[in-house]
Amino acid sequence: MMILLLGLLTLVFTLMTFLPLVKNDYWTFRILEYPRVQKLIIGTVLLLGCITTKGWLGEWFWWLFVANAICIAYLIGKIFPYTSLSPKEMKRVRAANAQNELKIFTCNVLQDNQQFKRLLQQISFTDPDVVFLVETDSAWETAMQVLKNNYPYSLKRPLSNTYGLLFYSRLPLRNGVIRFLAEDDIPSVKTIVVLPSGVEVQLYGLHPKPPVPKESLTSTAKDKELMKVAFEVEKQQKPCVVMGDLNDVAWSYVTELFRKVSGLIDPRRGRGFYSTFSANHWWMRFPLDYIFCSSHFGLVSMKRMPYNGSDHFAMFIHLQYHPKLKTVQEEPEADAKERADAAEKATAPAPNIEGI
Repeated sequence: MMILLLGLLTLVFTLMTFLPLVKNDYWTFRILEYPRVQKLIIGTVLLLGCITTKGWLGEWFWWLFVANAICIAYLIGKIFPYTSLSPKEMKRVRAANAQNELKIFTCNVLQDNQQFKRLLQQISFTDPDVVFLVETDSAWETAMQVLKNNYPYSLKRPLSNTYGLLFYSRLPLRNGVIRFLAEDDIPSVKTIVVLPSGVEVQLYGLHPKPPVPKESLTSTAKDKELMKVAFEVEKQQKPCVVMGDLNDVAWSYVTELFRKVSGLIDPRRGRGFYSTFSANHWWMRFPLDYIFCSSHFGLVSMKRMPYNGSDHFAMFIHLQYHPKLKTVQEEPEADAKERADAAEKATAPAPNIEGI
């Protein structure tokens, strides 16, 4: 019985570990990329189970032991860059020039959440230059009216479909536009933020659909939006920031592809997961909310904010524009195969499978 149980659990664990290697957009393949930390814990428990019951397993021991060990090694390789043991991708700097600083606050507020004051208190406490809120409807727009006092520049598209957005800035904006890159009801922001020094920063705010039932049965539209932005960023000469709830984990193939094509760096790498969802379940959390930067920036500070009533934690980051950093911070690069994959995703037709 012990052999059968451990063998069955190891088989299921192995399938869950390696099924995401199938490059298929259907949600059952993509969603298994999310819980790699949780799977690592499960695999470790199974490995210990094999060791403690070695005498019962007999000749099956080594088969089960090796299978679990391979899965654990693979999972560690995937999440290791987001642990404090890995080299930091973005350099830490001091806030030495207020004219070239950029502070950003971004949050998926949860449309039905009505704890408006808690979010406003977090914004007041962090005192950001830019505020990007997603999953915002007309009620959230009304509740955030007070931000106009300190943030005179804005781009808004409140919606009742959980994909509305509100963007506020106390810094001047140029060429600000709300776009629909992959789906007619999923908006995103593209704008230039002008720092006090006059430096122009190209900024993107995104919130694509996740590949889950009742939202989208495939990741096609999400991947298309991310890749279209990645190719835009690649051509940019200005310093760039991409932020928002990307509905994809840091260690997924698509997020890695986005980083490599865009050339943006991730301040989390070498510092921790900074998991932002779910705020309600400590045992099932993933890093879904991001602030990617071009290598023109150094990191002054970064913080995952406390609970504010949403199912996502807000993220705050304090950046320092320092152009000399571009020569010392290594940017990720895509090879020919990866660029071809990204181009295919960027031009993919709209999915013909609707969420149920």
